[in-house]
Amino acid sequence: MHVQRELVLESLKTDPALLAAVGNVLRKDLEDNLSQSHDFLQLVKVIRGHAEVLLLQKHPNLPPEEAAEQEPTEGAIFFATTLMASKVDSLAFLNEVNRAFGDLRRFEIHPLLLKYVRIYAWQAKQKNLKLNLNGRCFAVCYYNPDAIIAIVQGFLDNMVKYAPASSSGTISIDEGEDEVRIAFNSLGPRISADETGRIFLPRIRGVAARELEPTGQGVGLGVVKELSDALDLDARVSQRSTAASGFPGYFETTFSFRVRKTGTSHSRDR
Repeated sequence: MHVQRELVLESLKTDPALLAAVGNVLRKDLEDNLSQSHDFLQLVKVIRGHAEVLLLQKHPNLPPEEAAEQEPTEGAIFFATTLMASKVDSLAFLNEVNRAFGDLRRFEIHPLLLKYVRIYAWQAKQKNLKLNLNGRCFAVCYYNPDAIIAIVQGFLDNMVKYAPASSSGTISIDEGEDEVRIAFNSLGPRISADETGRIFLPRIRGVAARELEPTGQGVGLGVVKELSDALDLDARVSQRSTAASGFPGYFETTFSFRVRKTGTSHSRDR
């Protein structure tokens, strides 16, 4: 069974038509699952809404993410339901990537990153994983914000899921003249050379990742790849060849993508 699987995956590297056909089948399967998730998503959003009301009553001058950090019970409900809702929402792009070309808006990339790092920091704390957002930029970009959120969520979800307990993950911002590259660096399971491209295929996961987390679906990076290809965001992954000191079987891994700048926020001058 293992040999057959490897033969099929090897053929995906050299046969674009087969790769596209497999992707279409997987997207159809996902479409069926998404239709069943709609009612669940609505329930999750109702629960999150009640959590926000409770947080607003206690901290009327704070945004929900900051208020949730002050209240362990309501905060846990808010963060957990926000994570579930964002994951289900992002899956729709895998089936309908053209949605990424609608509802375009100008927005700052740094506040968006800060919001989702705060949300995922709650989940990271459950395994004593520390998340850090390094760098500050005032760049403004012009995209469907939900599409960019889906990419950020996909990489953060991957980071929190696979980084070992008691380690750390860093999200860094590198602002250039015309674009901003956002990188997600943490320790992760080994990615062999022939897995580097295909781990972005929906439902395909690396061998080491499957051994570490058998229940993963391998969908998040598929969403990232679909959006990256559609919007030319150059999503990529790199990994050091030697294992990290003190964490056998884990390697320093960096996922990243870019956004093009359309301007700079006036907040830079404040």
